[in-house]
Amino acid sequence: MRRIVLTFGICAAALCFGSGASAQAPGPMAVPAASSEISSPTVRATSGLAVVAEPGATGAAWGLAQSVYAADAIRPLLVDEPHARVLCGEVASPAEAPDLRDLAQMVAAVSGDTAPSRAILGDLARRFRVRALIVVRAGSPSEGGPTARVFLPDAGLFDAAVYSPDDSPTPGWSGAVRSLVRAYGMQAPSSDSGTLRVPAIATAEIPKGETIPPKKPSFYQSGWFWGAIAAAALTGGVTYFAVRDNGPATIHLELQVPH
Repeated sequence: MRRIVLTFGICAAALCFGSGASAQAPGPMAVPAASSEISSPTVRATSGLAVVAEPGATGAAWGLAQSVYAADAIRPLLVDEPHARVLCGEVASPAEAPDLRDLAQMVAAVSGDTAPSRAILGDLARRFRVRALIVVRAGSPSEGGPTARVFLPDAGLFDAAVYSPDDSPTPGWSGAVRSLVRAYGMQAPSSDSGTLRVPAIATAEIPKGETIPPKKPSFYQSGWFWGAIAAAALTGGVTYFAVRDNGPATIHLELQVPH
């Protein structure tokens, strides 16, 4: 009898555990499409192009820089005018900030497609978080005048394309800038403040059709928790009834016969 009762208790406890686990194991939660009214600005680790002059190309580089920085699609976010002028070869006076003086020394050391020049250009690209650098070289009249090439910091090399000023009576780089926009253009920067904007997590959009895992419930919400309590109570009850003496009470009678 006790074995039958104990077996029944174990089966009931297993049923409690199973029902609790199945109730707390939902599948992935489908995420509805984000509302079109919620916008999330794009985070870009790099943006735009910066213009750097080799020695002797300051005038040509500054003319190109003015056209590049006027184009929203390739304007960098972190290059202000003082740094832009130094990048184009202007000498920083002793009264300038130390970072401008250091920058001027770095720019003065850029010369051609040499390993030290590529290392400096890579450092400049990382410092200003630009996609690439337009390096202007001063060419002699016999060489056709100044030219510009794009340095790609991720690859650590120059692009093969060579850009030249407009072939017109009016000096300028409008044709080169249009080509640069087609090759390297991005959407207009979302802010002119000179800082990168990071989207708030609350407004981050989730593409349609993606799923997110369900939120982990508290321990007291788990079916395992209540199943364990129910099993413990049931086991205790089964044990109590199993060890209890349920046999019929024995009554001892003493019969005395008179002599």
